[in-house]
This record gives sequence, C-alpha cells and structure tokens, in this order.
Amino acid sequence: MNLKKSWSNYLNSLKCSSTLIRAFGECESQVSMNSELTDFLKGLKQFGIENDIPNVTERGGRFLNMLVQMTGSKSGLEIGSANGYSTIWLAEAFRNNNGKLKSIDFSQPTHESAKENLNKAGLSDVVEFYFGNALEVIKAWNDQRFDFVFVDGEKRSYWDFWEVIQPFLADRAVIAFDDVLSFPEKTKPFMEKIKNVLGFDQVVLPIDKDDGVLLMTKTN
Repeated sequence: MNLKKSWSNYLNSLKCSSTLIRAFGECESQVSMNSELTDFLKGLKQFGIENDIPNVTERGGRFLNMLVQMTGSKSGLEIGSANGYSTIWLAEAFRNNNGKLKSIDFSQPTHESAKENLNKAGLSDVVEFYFGNALEVIKAWNDQRFDFVFVDGEKRSYWDFWEVIQPFLADRAVIAFDDVLSFPEKTKPFMEKIKNVLGFDQVVLPIDKDDGVLLMTKTN
C-alpha cells in the first residue's frame, strides 16, 4: 500500500470522520521508527505521565507522524511543545520529507526540556524552537508559509491562534487542533466559530476513545 496515496485521497475532501479513521487504521501499521527512537519515546511518554505533562497519546503522535508523511508536508509549525514528545513524532516525519519544523512554547522549563529531548532523539537539526507567547512570536515572522500546523497550546486561545496563523498558511495547508473533545468547556467557543469559516474543509476525528482532533485543509 502506498502510504501517501492511500491517505491523501481522503484528505482531498474532509467529509466523513468514520472513513478517515478507518483509513488511519489501515495505514497505522506502516508508520515505523527505529527501535532506539521508539524506546526513547516510550520513556518520555512515561515521564510525562508521572509528571503530569500534557503530551499527546502514543496513538495521537503516530497519527501526526503519519499525517505529515502522507501529505508530504515540508514546512511545519507546532504551537505547544511541552517536553517535546509530540515534537519528536512530528520532527521524525519532517526529516523523512526533507522538511523543517518550528515549535513554540511559553513555558521556559518545558521549552528547555523539549530542546534537550530533541537533541537526545537526534532530531535537533529538524526543529527550530521558539520561547514565548505564540501570538507574538508568529506575528514577528515575515515571509513564512506553513503547509502543516499542529495546535496544542492553551485551549481558550484556540481562536486567537487560528486568527494569527491564517496569513501564514500555504495552499492546501493541513491544520490540526488537539483536544477538541476532551476539553469541551474550553474549546466550545472556538468550535462554534470555526465551523462557519469558509475556504476550509474540516472534520473532527476521534483519534482516542475520549478525545479527538479537529482536522482542517485549506481549499483555496
């Protein structure tokens, strides 16, 4: 099965959540990493659980990795590095695509931890880290275009993040907002507004049993 072709066919029009989840299930086993990096991710995930670090799930990380590879994305943005767990999943895929990733976090300790962990994972050359308020950091950039964006920052700021990233989206860009099902009280205002946005296909994918990702593709 051609990994990129099998999933990208569904991304052309995000209409059916169940179809997309089924496609993910069919292709998930093809997402592979070397055993050393896999073991490092397992240890990092366990550390996050023990220290209450809000990382994505392993399945969520695998989904992000697969999504980047299947879309052929080469210029990525992550809002919310935490300790770098999701960043590693993303960076490994961008390395395979000969691409680069920018990652922003507003917490100094986790920002430093993410940089350290990406270095240990051998992926520091793929990622450019930024410390600070993502809204201010992004506004300061010039001539940037992203074909993939993963948003996992402060949930109540999702609409603000959306507004600031729009000018930086490339044609056919893919955008993923995490935790839209597990934090309904925080993400409801955003979800009510985003559904009326034109020029984007969108669907909520229940990647995990109690959570999901809002996936969007730019159509024009």
